[in-house]
Amino acid sequence: MGQFAVDVADHGRIIDLRCDADASARLPHGRAGGRYRCLACGHRLILQRPSHPASSFTSRFRHDTVSCGADHCPAPAQNQADIQADLTTVLALRDQFLRVVPHASLSLRIDPELAGQRWDIPPALIVRRGEHVVVLERPRRLLTPAAVTRRLTHTRTQHPTLTAHWWLFDRDDPLHCDTAGTVNVQPYGETITHTKVRPTQAQRQLAAAGATVCWLADDTLLLPYGAHQRTYTSQAGEDWSGNMASWKRDWTISHPRPADGATWWGMVPQPLPALAKRSDFRPVNAHTVMAALERAEHGRERHRRRLAREHGQQRQAERAEAERAEASRPVPAGTDKPAATTTVSTTPPAEAVEPPHEFVPSDSPQPAPSPRSQRRRFTWRSFLPRPRLR
Repeated sequence: MGQFAVDVADHGRIIDLRCDADASARLPHGRAGGRYRCLACGHRLILQRPSHPASSFTSRFRHDTVSCGADHCPAPAQNQADIQADLTTVLALRDQFLRVVPHASLSLRIDPELAGQRWDIPPALIVRRGEHVVVLERPRRLLTPAAVTRRLTHTRTQHPTLTAHWWLFDRDDPLHCDTAGTVNVQPYGETITHTKVRPTQAQRQLAAAGATVCWLADDTLLLPYGAHQRTYTSQAGEDWSGNMASWKRDWTISHPRPADGATWWGMVPQPLPALAKRSDFRPVNAHTVMAALERAEHGRERHRRRLAREHGQQRQAERAEAERAEASRPVPAGTDKPAATTTVSTTPPAEAVEPPHEFVPSDSPQPAPSPRSQRRRFTWRSFLPRPRLR
C-alpha cells in the first residue's frame, strides 16, 4: 500500500507511484499540509522521494505515525486485502482501456470522505477525451441501494456535464450476472443468439437512474435491452383461437436502457475497440442492433395480426359452408316436414268426439212407438187354415 494514496486536494484522485513516474517529482513531498491519505486507514501520509537523482531510493508513501502492520498501517489485514483486490481490478481495467484509447487521459478517483472506510464500490476509472468524460465503475461486491445512490450523487456533483456513467460487471461473476438462457432474434433477417440475464435490483436501479449498465467479457462489451412480455389485444376481424393462440403471446423491447419492469434483459455484444471511434463512447453498433430489433418487433406484430385476420376469414367461411350443407341436406323418406308456421294441436276435432250415453232409469215410462215404426207381431196362427163362414 506504500505506492498508493488519496489526494484530497485533487478531488480524491488516487496516486499510483508505480504507473505515474513523474508523480514524485511533480507533487509536493513531505506531509504537504495533509493532502495525502491512506486508502485503508485514512491517516495522513508523507511522500518520500530520492534526495538526488542518483539515489537508489524508491519514492513511497509512509504513515505519519508509527504503528504495526504492513507499511505501519493500523487498518485490519482483511480491510487492506479487500482494498488491494479492488485496486487490482480497477487497474487492470485501466490498462485494458489504455490499449483501446491510448490518447485518452485516465485516472482513478474516489470520494475523499471514504478514505479509511471499507468500500462498497471500488474507485472509479475516469476517462477524459477532449471535452467528454466517461466514468467507469467496476463493482466486485453486491451493491446496496444506498451505496449506488451515494456514488451516483457524487459523480453528478463532480462531473455535471458531458459525462457518461458506465457500470461494467464481470460476465463470469455469478453475483452480478444471473444468466437466464438465450433468445434467438432476427434484427436483419438472419437468426442470431443473444444471452439473457435476470437483472439484480441494483442493476435495475442504475438503469432507471440513466446509467449505462453492461457486462465485460475479455474485450467484448455486452449491452442490455429490456424484454417485456405482452399479449396482443384482439382487433376487429382477428381470430386467435386454435393454433393461433400461442401466436398471441409475444414480447416488446425497451432500449437503449432497459425500462423498469422488463421480464429479462437481452445482451448485444460489441467489441470494446469500437468505442474508440467516438469521443463520447456512445455504443453506436449496439444501439443500431437494438433499433433493428424494434423494427423487427413491429414487423412481427403486423405479420401475426395478418395471420389472425386470415384465420378469422377462414373460420367464417367454414361456418358458412357448414350452414349451407345443413340447409341442403335431404329429408328422409316417409317423414313429413312440418311447416315452420304450423301449430300442432293434441285435441281431436269436435266431430270425432263420441257423445256420452244418456243414462235412462229402468222404472221410467217408455215412450210410445211411432206409427211408422210399429210392426206386426209374428205368430204361428197365421199359418193355420181359417174356418169357413157359413
